[in-house]
Amino acid sequence: MDASDVPAAIAAARECFEVEPGLAYLDAATYGLPPRETVETLGRALERWQRGTADWVEEWDREGDACRALFAAVVGCREEEVALLPSASVGVGLVAAALPEAAEVVVPDDEFTSVLFPALVAEEARGARIRRVAFADLAAAIGPGTDLVAFSLTRSQDGATADLGGVVAAAARHGARVLVDATHAVPFVPLGAHLAGIDYLVCHGYKHLLCPRGVAFLTVRPERWPELPPWFANWRSAAPLYGGSYGGPLALRPSAARYDVSLAWHAWAGARPSLEAILRWQRSGVLEEPLALARRLAAGLGLPRPSASIVALETADAAAVAAALQDASVRVAARGGRVRLSTHVWNTPEEIDRVVGVVGGVLAGQ
Repeated sequence: MDASDVPAAIAAARECFEVEPGLAYLDAATYGLPPRETVETLGRALERWQRGTADWVEEWDREGDACRALFAAVVGCREEEVALLPSASVGVGLVAAALPEAAEVVVPDDEFTSVLFPALVAEEARGARIRRVAFADLAAAIGPGTDLVAFSLTRSQDGATADLGGVVAAAARHGARVLVDATHAVPFVPLGAHLAGIDYLVCHGYKHLLCPRGVAFLTVRPERWPELPPWFANWRSAAPLYGGSYGGPLALRPSAARYDVSLAWHAWAGARPSLEAILRWQRSGVLEEPLALARRLAAGLGLPRPSASIVALETADAAAVAAALQDASVRVAARGGRVRLSTHVWNTPEEIDRVVGVVGGVLAGQ
């Protein structure tokens, strides 16, 4: 797409949403908003379910495999490396369960619980040695005895993004595995050349990917398949798919689909149009606009340039700032002394300027 066509594409993207009139929704890091086509698809699926006329394989279950291909295209990996899960923590737990006895795991000391807790369970159940370090010190903390480094690429609490290149390089030097939760990074933080150094990547779809909740992905490098048992093996991970549901022997799909779980059908049907839109906007340059708006917001608030689409304002009275924004019809989140604002394609420069004005007034009063 020519650069001159991008503004029209941004305007068209905004037209895909039906946000409450007057509301500035800056809370995609809590839950993303569905495009109109996603809601319509869900409605048709529910109606067909209600009437008993749906073909569950063609209309619902195969949508998961379509989503697999779309997610692979968004992050830049191969389709065969992607598994379909209901949440990111399921993927982290699968990796944690495969850790060897007394494995050393490096994890940020204030990591999100869905990444940290499976490691702590491995500590309690299998004697794993958990080394909790500062987020900024991840790469330096990886040593010869490290088996796994696990972390969020972009943190949900403040929008900080890890030095992925440094972590991947350190892990390669010391033979450590890398597990990344990319839920708050994709699709705004490119993985690029570092993707090949990520052994396991989990990503939930209900935030920045605008999917229904219950749609998540796990990527596993093929060389890791032999060492990662598919403990959740089920009829959908069997080969051939739809080839049989009873008896043995164990026959698994020859790809990361061996880690698939049985799908929550309607969520995956709804996820397809969301992921199609994300991929279309990614390729057309539309996804640069939310990043530009995040930078505009940070500059207006006197904050450093953000590394992703999340801007976090730390203030003595975050609740007061959040309340003032709510009164101004701005939806944000207040987390741990911070006001968290996250942009997406439905937001406009006018909304950003409204936020800057409201926050500036509250801080001046404080």
